[in-house]
Amino acid sequence: MSDQTQNSADGSGGDKRDDIDDLVASVDTGGRAPDNRMIGLFLAVVAFVWSAFQLWYASPVPYAIGIGVFNTTEARAIHLAFALFLGYLFYPALKRSPRDRIPVQDWVLAIVAASTALYLYVFYEELSNRPNNLITQDVVIACIGAVLLLEATRRALGPPLMIVAIVFLGYTFLGPYAPGILAWKGTSFQSVAYHQWISTEGVFGIALGVSTDMVFLFVLFGALLEGAGAGNYFIKVAFALMGHLRGGPAKAAVVASASTGLISGSSIANVVTTGTFTIPMMKRVGFTSEKAGAVEVASSVNGQLMPPVMGAAAFLMVEYTDTPYVEVVKHAFLPAVISYIALVYIVHLEAVKQKMKALPRSTDPKPARWALLSPLLTIGVFGGIAGGLFAISELWLALDSSAARLAAVAIAFAAQAGVYLAFRSAAPEDVRKNAISTGLVVLINMVIGAFGLFFLLDLIRAGFGDMTPYVVALLILATYVGLVAFCARYPDLEMDDPNSPVVKLPLPGPTIKSGLHFLLPVVLLIWCLMVERLSPSLSAFWATAFMILILLTQRWLFALFRKESRSGRLRLGISEFAQSMIAGARNMIGIGIATATAGIIVGAVSQTGVGLVLAELVEILSMGNILLILLLTAVLSLILGMGLPTTANYIVVSSLLAPVIVQLGQQNGLIVPLIAVHLFVFYFGIMADVTPPVGLASFAAAAVSGGDPIRTGFVAFFYSLRTALLPFLFIFNTQLLLMEVGFAEAVLVFIVATAAMLVFTAAMQGFFLTRSRLYETLALLLVAFTLFRPGFWMDLVVAPYDWREPTALVESLGEAPVGAEIRARVDGLNDYGEPITFSANIPVMEGATGEERLEAFGLLLFEDGGEIIVDGTDYNSPADEAGFDFDQVITEIGVPAAQPPKELMWIPGLLLLLVVAWAQRRRGAREAAESGGGQTA
Repeated sequence: MSDQTQNSADGSGGDKRDDIDDLVASVDTGGRAPDNRMIGLFLAVVAFVWSAFQLWYASPVPYAIGIGVFNTTEARAIHLAFALFLGYLFYPALKRSPRDRIPVQDWVLAIVAASTALYLYVFYEELSNRPNNLITQDVVIACIGAVLLLEATRRALGPPLMIVAIVFLGYTFLGPYAPGILAWKGTSFQSVAYHQWISTEGVFGIALGVSTDMVFLFVLFGALLEGAGAGNYFIKVAFALMGHLRGGPAKAAVVASASTGLISGSSIANVVTTGTFTIPMMKRVGFTSEKAGAVEVASSVNGQLMPPVMGAAAFLMVEYTDTPYVEVVKHAFLPAVISYIALVYIVHLEAVKQKMKALPRSTDPKPARWALLSPLLTIGVFGGIAGGLFAISELWLALDSSAARLAAVAIAFAAQAGVYLAFRSAAPEDVRKNAISTGLVVLINMVIGAFGLFFLLDLIRAGFGDMTPYVVALLILATYVGLVAFCARYPDLEMDDPNSPVVKLPLPGPTIKSGLHFLLPVVLLIWCLMVERLSPSLSAFWATAFMILILLTQRWLFALFRKESRSGRLRLGISEFAQSMIAGARNMIGIGIATATAGIIVGAVSQTGVGLVLAELVEILSMGNILLILLLTAVLSLILGMGLPTTANYIVVSSLLAPVIVQLGQQNGLIVPLIAVHLFVFYFGIMADVTPPVGLASFAAAAVSGGDPIRTGFVAFFYSLRTALLPFLFIFNTQLLLMEVGFAEAVLVFIVATAAMLVFTAAMQGFFLTRSRLYETLALLLVAFTLFRPGFWMDLVVAPYDWREPTALVESLGEAPVGAEIRARVDGLNDYGEPITFSANIPVMEGATGEERLEAFGLLLFEDGGEIIVDGTDYNSPADEAGFDFDQVITEIGVPAAQPPKELMWIPGLLLLLVVAWAQRRRGAREAAESGGGQTA
């Protein structure tokens, strides 16, 4: 009998489950559950009203009817009032505080805290008429509000964030007494109260605004998906596709966690959601408790990196970097996918090293050797035909003909049908039932369908004009009903008992087809974000509204199409909808409080200017070296992340160090885009959830697996090294963020970067085709570096720039092709009036002459005694953004040299990889012969 079965039998399994639920509740949603039915109902109503308010605020309805319109400050005040009120009621003050009832003092604190936040809403007009001129009442409210916010933070998130906020808040008052360069003149009590509580620079600043405008809707969307059963569907699909492979449960855990990243922005909730099912199965096929937990932690934590719905910090990045969310998603996509692929490979290597067996499927045909080749050929043929037809249809569309659009739609859907029918009729049964084959066919049909949908919407817009939204809504509704009718032919996916000793993996076909309607709101969200380019909040609103429709009607529709009794189905749907709305609000309590408290830190930084002081201090510690400053930033993120939630960690570190990294990069001749730096901080903030000894995700996984939490954390951290490597790489090679690359180049970058990450993973695991020796590991690391940064070696062989006198700038601009970039070395002064030297790029813009191109860049120069001096920049021009300023001196310019393609360096890297593979294959064959058997990857 397994350990899990024994636990279940003797009752300890139930105790473990209770402990896990308590851990998740205490961290994410509050550990208090009043046994008084009326109080429980009241709290549920308040949480439901909060979700309803956020839906109302995000919807276009108030603007259409002119009623219930809230400005940003009013909405933030109401948002924080809900978070504080529920925070005090759901989170006990101390460990010994009662969980089954709410003490009177907590009711009082909840009401007072919410009132201090609502003060900005109630007296908004009055406060607006006397900016920075507070009366005694304002100061008292600000003081009480700040204290109660800090106490709510301690309850919901623990002491670390509260302590950090107090330190920064204290610094605003004690600045004159601070040592050395940290000293500043200080400010008045009234000024701090205004800055932190009444204005939008502190508590009610950008961070809380992002929580109000965007994060809540995405969290609610995830809660509705989970309530509808999508979480279980994603897990089952992952197991159906990958569970039968060697180490399959672990591979399925990785895929499932990537999918449930759409549902939960919490690492701990993600661990428990998928881990309850996956960890026991991983142990069953041979993983130790610690390794099973570590795989789940590494994959669940990365769920916050997976677009299109990322962690809350990603939405803050939109505001802090002034980058559209769709661009943030584009930049984050490739590293996230590479990271997950590498984790699947880690699991594979672990399975090979331990010679694990695969789990059986209820009917598991053994695919022929050509099983994977046949669907690939079929897909390739029909994909090629479809591609050719699309090219023709694009030519037709250039004529702006409705008939051409209609033909394009027909071609797309015909191509989809052709791929599907060819797969069903031409491929043998063992190929059709192969999980990878099925997945590839689904993927190619989704791509073709996306093109068809684009042409269809274009046709609808041309034909229906202003009625387009209503026609599209009817089409979406019809598609939903049609998919439910199709899915109803397959049985519902029941939640499996993770302690069951017998596991039969589901077949991929029926499993995928049983919940296809869950993909519709996800597709709608992606479409609104990526194609329609709606704002993140409006995109999330439409996806959430559609998800609500699904929750309310899916039970009734399934019963209708299955010809079952429909009695009570609508009532069940309403109940699930209400529970999901409540769950979404409870999931947001901690985020709302965290963003408000982080606003105190940001407000202190902006009011005191301590960011500039710390920048100077960090620059001194790093000795001006960009790599050292990156290491310091990573370490700081990991240390802060041991106590701060990811969102607050990101706000603190990015506010303090992101500008420093950009500035030091310029001084080292490296132009680092701001979005790359913020993603760097974001990655290491997430890594802190893994880092022992405090990583709570590891404790949650250990609670499920029964392993040691510290050892689980160390193994998870080792597995996550691939995630820690990526931020350093995309700082120095922004192509990994899909910056300034075309489609073909992006595909090539994806292939090579994935190969490089797999090679790096093999080196860190000490296993490629067989166990690696030290020199082979070093060779694999060298190969990975070469594939990731071929430009490093090429720059050593051929200098990337031909350096000239600055007087040749105008002439060089006139000679260079449009789109090229000329590098300038500039002498100037930093914010403290100290001399610095930095590099800046001057892109070659459109213009007939060098003078016109310089003018288009917005840079004004004059020559004085042979020196080229900056006379100024046009406001908001590319020159202004590049860092040029009055009275700087351009000392030399670098014109791009005739350098061979850096990709040539991949050739020696790949040759070295082949040498290592040849040596390992020979050694593996010899060892197998000597032992009379063996196994290689």
